[in-house]
Amino acid sequence: MIVTERLTIGGRAFVKTYSDEGYMVERDGVRYSEAIDPAEFDRQYTETDEPIEKEELIEE
Repeated sequence: MIVTERLTIGGRAFVKTYSDEGYMVERDGVRYSEAIDPAEFDRQYTETDEPIEKEELIEE
């Protein structure tokens, strides 16, 4: 499910959008692991079925 959170950074309002299931979100054909936009843009995203790739740490 798509989750949106309102944030304040440096006195400005932003909206963070991400999937609570660990999937990429998409807008206008571009996929993101999460998006942070100025609140006044009111951008809408959809959840994809592509999982977010996670980096694996390799210990030497």
